[in-house]
Amino acid sequence: MARIGVVSDIHSNANAFMAVLNELGRHDVEELYCLGDIVGYGPAPARCLDLALTYCDVLVRGNHDEAVFVEGAQAQFNPIAWAAIEWTRKQLSDRDLDALLHMKTREITSMGVTCAHDTPVENETAYVLDLLTASEALAALTTPIGLVGHTHVPRVFSAPTDIIGDGFCPPEAVEVIVPLAGEPIELRADHLVLCNPGAVGQPRDSDPRASCAVLDTKARTFTVHRVDYDIQQTRIETIEAGLPAILGERLFEGL
Repeated sequence: MARIGVVSDIHSNANAFMAVLNELGRHDVEELYCLGDIVGYGPAPARCLDLALTYCDVLVRGNHDEAVFVEGAQAQFNPIAWAAIEWTRKQLSDRDLDALLHMKTREITSMGVTCAHDTPVENETAYVLDLLTASEALAALTTPIGLVGHTHVPRVFSAPTDIIGDGFCPPEAVEVIVPLAGEPIELRADHLVLCNPGAVGQPRDSDPRASCAVLDTKARTFTVHRVDYDIQQTRIETIEAGLPAILGERLFEGL
């Protein structure tokens, strides 16, 4: 049993990532899981990837991570996001690209936790935000606890284990919990749960603070933490890098 730090959607925001790493250190986490999208959008992709490779015990690959080396990915992104991906590709070394290439898209950890960037459903991609996508994700779990990112919004989805079977979970059985910063959410032993820590580098829940979480597998709790960081510095670095200014400006709104 362990206290596990959970991060996702760092998006090349080194100022936010360093603040989150310091915060999780104060919570005495024993392991650190990263749910992908280490790069994309922000001005420090190589630095964030180096930090993730140094400190994370488990890393899965996100869609922005994948886009820097996959041909034909442009159709999946809006023009601003794609401009950032093209810029990011030029900032990464061959070693960096190789590290991203060899990350898995889904992984079951030694603690019996399923990690995926967007959904644990095999060969699918989804934003797990509504009851239907959550029910499909929960039904795909082969472990009691799953972790996902991708939406940039912290959430916990839960459904009773005894009604899930044959790869199906009734959407109406899913409970959606909106975490409050610093308040542990109980993960019931008779439920399957899917937890999202929110985004480190680009939150989209109208709270500009970086978001991360602590999963306590012994106490069976999931606690989201919000962390202040120097947003203005990231904005300046974004503009100086020649990236679209909106990518720095939107950070102040948490949108």
